[in-house]
Amino acid sequence: MKEIVLSDGRKAVIREGKGRDLFWAFENATTQNEIIKMLVIRLVEVEGKPITEDELEEMPLADVMTLINEVGRIASPFQARKQYLRC
Repeated sequence: MKEIVLSDGRKAVIREGKGRDLFWAFENATTQNEIIKMLVIRLVEVEGKPITEDELEEMPLADVMTLINEVGRIASPFQARKQYLRC
């Protein structure tokens, strides 16, 4: 789990995803480019509430990019391997 403070001061929490989250993203994305967006929607809560697609689309670009980058980092096979090697 990762906490991020958004530009408006609200707290976003990104939970560690599971395979089912990735498969959900595959099923709900209309294009390959939307997979990361669907993962953000699936894995992020803002102030304890799931983020909506509309909320994500209306966020400042810097916040959206931060969330996309952090979800991408969590979902990265290389990152997962690095964490495994630390154990």
